[in-house]
Amino acid sequence: MVTTEYSLWFLPLCLLIAVLYAGLLYVKANKPELALWVKRLAFFIRCTAVFLLLFLLLNPLIQTKQKEKEKPVLIVGLDNSESMRLCKDSTFYAKEFQKKMKQSIESLRNRYRVDTYLIGDSIQKGMDMDFSHKQTNLASFFDMVQSSYINKNVGALVLISDGIYNAGRNPLYAANAIKYPVYTMALGDTNVRKDILITKVNHNKSVYKDNFFPVEILVKAHKLMHQQALLRIKKSDEVVFEKQLRVTNNDYSEWVRLHLKAGETGLHAYTIRITPVEGEFTHANNTAQFFIEVVDKKEKVVILYHAPHPDVSAISQSIAQNETYEVETYPIDKFNKAIDDYNVVVLHQLPSKNNPAKSLLDDIQKLHMPVFYVLGKNTHFPWLNSLQIGLQIIPQREMYNDVYAVYNPNFTVFNLSSPSQLHLTDLPPVQVPYGNYQTANSAQILLYQKIGNITTSYPLLLYNQQLDKKTAVFAGDGLWRWRNYNYLFANNHDVFDEIISNTMQYLAIKEDKGFFRVESKNVYKENDNVVFDAELFNKNYELINDPEVSMLIADKENKYSYVFSRHLTSYHLDAGRFPPGDYHWKAWVKHGGETYEKTGRFSVNKIQIESIDLLANHQLLAGISANSQAAMFYPNQWEELEAAIKNNPEIKTRVYYNKKHTSLLNIYLLCLGIILLLGTEWVLRKWSGAY
Repeated sequence: MVTTEYSLWFLPLCLLIAVLYAGLLYVKANKPELALWVKRLAFFIRCTAVFLLLFLLLNPLIQTKQKEKEKPVLIVGLDNSESMRLCKDSTFYAKEFQKKMKQSIESLRNRYRVDTYLIGDSIQKGMDMDFSHKQTNLASFFDMVQSSYINKNVGALVLISDGIYNAGRNPLYAANAIKYPVYTMALGDTNVRKDILITKVNHNKSVYKDNFFPVEILVKAHKLMHQQALLRIKKSDEVVFEKQLRVTNNDYSEWVRLHLKAGETGLHAYTIRITPVEGEFTHANNTAQFFIEVVDKKEKVVILYHAPHPDVSAISQSIAQNETYEVETYPIDKFNKAIDDYNVVVLHQLPSKNNPAKSLLDDIQKLHMPVFYVLGKNTHFPWLNSLQIGLQIIPQREMYNDVYAVYNPNFTVFNLSSPSQLHLTDLPPVQVPYGNYQTANSAQILLYQKIGNITTSYPLLLYNQQLDKKTAVFAGDGLWRWRNYNYLFANNHDVFDEIISNTMQYLAIKEDKGFFRVESKNVYKENDNVVFDAELFNKNYELINDPEVSMLIADKENKYSYVFSRHLTSYHLDAGRFPPGDYHWKAWVKHGGETYEKTGRFSVNKIQIESIDLLANHQLLAGISANSQAAMFYPNQWEELEAAIKNNPEIKTRVYYNKKHTSLLNIYLLCLGIILLLGTEWVLRKWSGAY
């Protein structure tokens, strides 16, 4: 089928012009030297060539249909967590099972496109299971599938797992969003075996020097009635607590509650160990470790608010769980204390429309106090904008948008953990003012606003420092929803607390006046990458990163050397993962004839969550399959699983017809044909003696 860019009604005009042009040349013109047959042939050739040239000016297009077939996609998720290695059939799963699995997947590839993923504390493409991951987040796998395979011809999903999850929300709910069959293969052991284990340890993250702090340890034992075990807590090599445990039944559970005294300031590691009992299935869960930060001075935080609001309670509870801080809350009209008694101020919807709090804000400005501004519908923006907090908002028509949080990967004020970054996209929306946002050049944005499906450049949470004045601004109303959602789907407040804790730490920390500065965390999990950020200033306190920054990390046995990479005007080092233990580090740089050094230490905490619950949850897997009208299979039923997939009439190849338009201007043979026509006419005229 041929179409043109311009109307086909121009074709008769093209033909008319071609006929008139050829007629003037060969009919009206007096050319007695040309024979009649030559004139007629030359007339036809010239008329055809001119018509084709004029036709090409209409940009003719040839439309063709191209048939394309898209194979159904089979998504296979493989549980790659440590719990698989700790079950009784671990050797089978490491060898024979994987061999049969790969054979079945190759068989399915003859009819389907098969994508395989390893599931653990992260989602990775692949199918070689080494059972090395320290956590299992099945919900994140379903979330990844849902977002990555939009508008794809997905036929089915196959989840191969023991059904044990210990991170993220309940996968049964996450799988409900999948609109195609979810087949499951149930691995692991459902038999209860002899075991005594440390299930949970509750403790404060930080305590005040010389104070006693509580520790709660949940101990469980299975099929060990009348047995005894010794629970011991050590700090370095010193035993600080002991208790003899007597198992009174075959499903034993006991909370061991105690108080320990905080010693010198700094980070201290405590190790809990239960002596092994004869006949235990595994000793991997007999040990646990926790860390306590001992401080000699508490930072005082005051939260002042316009009116009672759930955001105030959420922020207060998050700050209070960290003993580094002492938090007080007051309505602004009841506050009569000296503001300089506090280290950090949190202002909720202040200045407000009914209370400008002018004298208080004047004192805060004069004292250059660090402030966390949480905005809302009662905030008076003209007064707020005059405070130069790093953000100006000019609302329009008292309207508000529901916005979601989007993490800014270029944020460098502090490091937000990878799980928290991923979880941010799941948080419920908050309400922000509709209007114009102006961000100071000195501000750094942690979270952007996402309105619908559009990520904007408007800040939701930012941090700003001008000289020695620090501010943080949250532009939304509804922080409490984040805290509740965090607990609903993860059974903890870790993501919310990490944001608030980092904000308080940023505001409370005294600025390092040195020319060389290095920042890192004190405690990492063994599946976290150890990262450092560094800054180097010249004598004018201008950031530079020309010199090379080196680092040495060491424990009792090994030393590791690194060189920082340059990032914008500062430095960054991702040292990767380290085995559990205590490490010391030293960073140094040479500049201007001087050597600057920084030292510190960090600890890597062993993750033992996979060894706590080794009882396979086949009921969960069966529920996931039943909800999607699929089925659950066992490791000896690969043929049945293949047959169920191949016999499912809904899993079929999708056929597309793509329309393709090709311009005749791109067909060189047509252009060559026109040239040949004109050349033939020229030869014919010359042969006949005409010019």
